[in-house]
Amino acid sequence: MQPASLPTLADLIARLERADPALDATLATAAPQATVPMREAVLPLAKAQLALVQANADITLVADELRRYQKYALPGKPSLQIVQLRKQQATVKQAALIARQNFTQATHAFLRESVLVAPARRLPTDFATAWLAKIAAA
Repeated sequence: MQPASLPTLADLIARLERADPALDATLATAAPQATVPMREAVLPLAKAQLALVQANADITLVADELRRYQKYALPGKPSLQIVQLRKQQATVKQAALIARQNFTQATHAFLRESVLVAPARRLPTDFATAWLAKIAAA
């Protein structure tokens, strides 16, 4: 399942931070056996998901720009602009890897605290992504 969009995740984080009672009720029904308040468990997960979605968007943006410049580049030594874009691409990819790792850690912490169990043969990160999208849409 696709992760929630940037504006949707930003709205969810804002609702979590201002302690929206309607969202708290939705979270309570989604995970009734939670050992901690669900708002406290979901907030780090939502922030990690937002960072991951932003990092993936940055990768796409830099890759598109690099393709645009490489399309008309002359053979031989690359221009300074292309070299800088390649460095930027490497930096953005590394940031995305870190964001993915942070999201994985946040997912495991969330599943531990919320006492939710990911279905068999499904990655915990995929389960958390779908769960967050469902909560954000509610």
